Amino acid sequence: MLFMHLKMQTPPPLPYLLDEQNFAFLLLVTQYDFYRRKLRMPLPFYNFSIRSRILENENQDLLVIKDVYGTLISRPYDFWRISGETVQSFEELFVLILPRVRGLRNGQRNVNLRNRLLLTLVWLRQYPTYPILSLIFGICNTLVGSIVNTMWLILWEALIVWPDVNSWQQKIGKWSEMPNVLASIDGTSHEILIPSTEPQEEFYSGHRKYHCFHTQVIIDNEKNICYIHGGFLGHDNDAFAYQQIKPIGPGLELDFPNNCFILADSIYPNNIPLVTPYKSLEILRQPQQERRRRRKFNCMHRKRRVYVEHVIKELKTFKVIGSLYRHPRWEMASIVELCAALSKRRADNIGENYPN
Repeated sequence: MLFMHLKMQTPPPLPYLLDEQNFAFLLLVTQYDFYRRKLRMPLPFYNFSIRSRILENENQDLLVIKDVYGTLISRPYDFWRISGETVQSFEELFVLILPRVRGLRNGQRNVNLRNRLLLTLVWLRQYPTYPILSLIFGICNTLVGSIVNTMWLILWEALIVWPDVNSWQQKIGKWSEMPNVLASIDGTSHEILIPSTEPQEEFYSGHRKYHCFHTQVIIDNEKNICYIHGGFLGHDNDAFAYQQIKPIGPGLELDFPNNCFILADSIYPNNIPLVTPYKSLEILRQPQQERRRRRKFNCMHRKRRVYVEHVIKELKTFKVIGSLYRHPRWEMASIVELCAALSKRRADNIGENYPN
């Protein structure tokens, strides 16, 4: 109460400028200083976009849509190199997706379906940036992104199918030294950009030393991809990823013959149907004859399991998953499956046209 009484008795402070004209001048100076600090560029460029500031007198020609497909069909080898498809296999793929194409936006109608398909295959195979594809095909960046996002969904289809039990049984004896081994499994990693809105440690692989997603790949003893499952976080190892995929075995979701096996690396659990190599301690503690037998088994195991690494190497020729992935992460698992299907088509095409 005493404080409030003294406060009410105290006269207000004197203004620091008694003259109103001087005060108006000070206010004007203050406003000018505030304006000068906000102004970061010369007056003619104030509030212009970065493009307008760099290119003051921009007067470029409009983009002209180019028939890249019509140019490349006369150069079959270049067509194969940049798209991963021959002209004939490209036409087969074109016929395959033709019934799935629905009504398109006005911008996409200006680019025919063959060029849209070729643009998407080049994006998957070479993974160029949108501005580069824009210059190659003569369309704007926005239309490039729209075509890619539309076409890869049309291409994506479950072409990787798990064989039935009868198909698996027909593969028995393909490897004479290991007649009951029908398949191999391994994991691979795909580097991604460092997450900015999610916990980074979930995506970081201490083994790879970068942020990534993992994919599990299973091939048969004829080097055909039978199963692929992607999208595992970088901090998960192959053993954990194997526990998350569909169960494999007689009568299970991924039906597999009894008394048949799948080769796996030592990090996987040594549970049927998986067969892992012997570890060094498991060899050293055995008699000499048993040590020799186990070392020979490891040698055969390594010789055959390397095939799955060869298939993964071929899969990563699609640079969209073989280099730093720059697009939304939720799409990656589906794009990996799409690349696996295209890789299998490519391998089948080579096998049919150029048999050993």
